[in-house]
Amino acid sequence: MKIEFFVINLDRSPERLAAIRAEAAASGIDLIRVAAVDGKSVPEAERVLLDRSGFLRDHGKRPMDGEYGCYASHLAALRRIAASEAEAGVIFEDDIKPLPDLVPVLEALADRDDWDVVRFAHHRRAARKLVRDLPRGRQLCATYFGPTGSAAAYIVRREAAGRLADALTPMRLPYDVALERGWATGLRTYDIWPDLVGFGSLSKTSLTRETSQYAAMKLPAWRRLPTLAFRTQDLARRIWRTATMGRHTA
Repeated sequence: MKIEFFVINLDRSPERLAAIRAEAAASGIDLIRVAAVDGKSVPEAERVLLDRSGFLRDHGKRPMDGEYGCYASHLAALRRIAASEAEAGVIFEDDIKPLPDLVPVLEALADRDDWDVVRFAHHRRAARKLVRDLPRGRQLCATYFGPTGSAAAYIVRREAAGRLADALTPMRLPYDVALERGWATGLRTYDIWPDLVGFGSLSKTSLTRETSQYAAMKLPAWRRLPTLAFRTQDLARRIWRTATMGRHTA
């Protein structure tokens, strides 16, 4: 399987691009840059991807500039994969560091057509179910709980990339939350554990990590009742999907 590697990078961050290119080159990876969307530069009236009322309902917070930029950037990367000649594409955010095991593990993953989207960077651990074993001590898994956080590194089949972009339009959740909802997108969405990337020293200044503002975005408790209902239903769908999934055997 031919796999291309894409990295999302803001025009104002050439030092991040240089750092990840050097890290990737050490693993024999040639990166294709996707220009990131700077959410701060897009006026609210022009955020055509955003369903603001849906975001408030499902996420219970007001969207941040960085969340919009992140979402738009990843959709652009998915469209690049869909239009490419490769059979699959890896999308990196520019604050990750590929680990030495990344390429051989992805090559083993690609040997079988039992996945559409696979994430291999996480911020939180969760109970999970083994789908199949991979080399170098890795496992392809489905999670019982989440979100597990991070869209910093994942692989998508070309024929699934356009479908994923369509399924994630409009924006009603932060991108990392929306990405792992395979039960909603209709795509075979899994995770590789342990992770295949680490996070670099520049990760604290990512597109969405506006921690000083994040708490202030939360709606009053009474306005988050629809969010509670959405999350309860979503958790039930996640658990059901994972519990009823069989292990993949050769």
